[in-house]
Amino acid sequence: MNELFALIKHLSELTGPSAQEGAVLDRVEREWREAGARLERTRTGSLIGRFGGSGPKILLLAHADELCYLVRAIDPRGFLWLANGQAWSRTVGVRNWFTVGQRVRVLARAGEIPGVIASVTGHVASLRLPEPHDLDWDDLWVDTGLTRDELSAREVTPGTRIVWDATCDQIGSQIVGKALDDRVGVAVLCEVARRLASGEPRCELTMACTVQEEIGLVGAAALAAREQFDGAVVVESGLAGDVPKIGETAMPLRLGGGPALIHKDSMVHYDHRLTTRLEEVAQRANVSVQHAVVGSFASDGAALMRADVPTALIAFPTRYTHTPFEMGNLADIQGMVDLLHAFVREPF
Repeated sequence: MNELFALIKHLSELTGPSAQEGAVLDRVEREWREAGARLERTRTGSLIGRFGGSGPKILLLAHADELCYLVRAIDPRGFLWLANGQAWSRTVGVRNWFTVGQRVRVLARAGEIPGVIASVTGHVASLRLPEPHDLDWDDLWVDTGLTRDELSAREVTPGTRIVWDATCDQIGSQIVGKALDDRVGVAVLCEVARRLASGEPRCELTMACTVQEEIGLVGAAALAAREQFDGAVVVESGLAGDVPKIGETAMPLRLGGGPALIHKDSMVHYDHRLTTRLEEVAQRANVSVQHAVVGSFASDGAALMRADVPTALIAFPTRYTHTPFEMGNLADIQGMVDLLHAFVREPF
């Protein structure tokens, strides 16, 4: 098995929703320690690794947390009613119907419980219910097969987090699984750290694995409030347009075309000078890159830019974002490793 894929698989299959990222951070801490980093944690939980070097003070960062649901309430019959782990809204949206039927892990305090996201389906649905034009949070629930008393005994309460239960696998030239956003970014930083073990970067290099990005860039904002950097590069998942009904006029990124430099997202224009520098380094390192602007996407970079840190965003094109079947291309991800390793050896 390819070493990079093996690391991505391990990291993506770990349980690490917003505010419970510990398993991911602990694994990354081991990786960075072996690479010789000096380690610390912020008070909100983000992991920081110092890799030495001299020159401009550079930050590379990716986020540890994955999407989740929370238990909103427990039905007397044992069903778990859901709340969104991101921003709250009344509706779920018909395009999120893919969630029904997905296996999940209920992160009870007494240990994980397997379950499935369920809804009224099949024969009973056609007998009693009209076709839905929208979905709200009462149209689906988690069924664990346990009673309310059994769930209570396992210490399931409102606020218990629920994550998708999905493996990471290679299919054709692609990889597919949950939490590629942003465990791929985390794996890329680990691979860059491994390469640096044989030689110092030509900058004062810090890496960060941040918490609670998915709920509002919390870890990055906390980091930016305590420390300044001359430049930062966020390593993220991106958006791919190479699927039916989207196309390159809406999103000119494709799997296999190389990592993407994002010039603007829904919250910020990324630093033009730093983005251009990454493109120059990519050309010298023989790494093909793609370019894009995105309008329904944000990253930790917004928190850093607002704190006066010039920031660029590099992403691997991703199909089916924010699902348990996110898909990326291993060659694109390897290109991110090559580009960032070259960048920290000649940042400016």
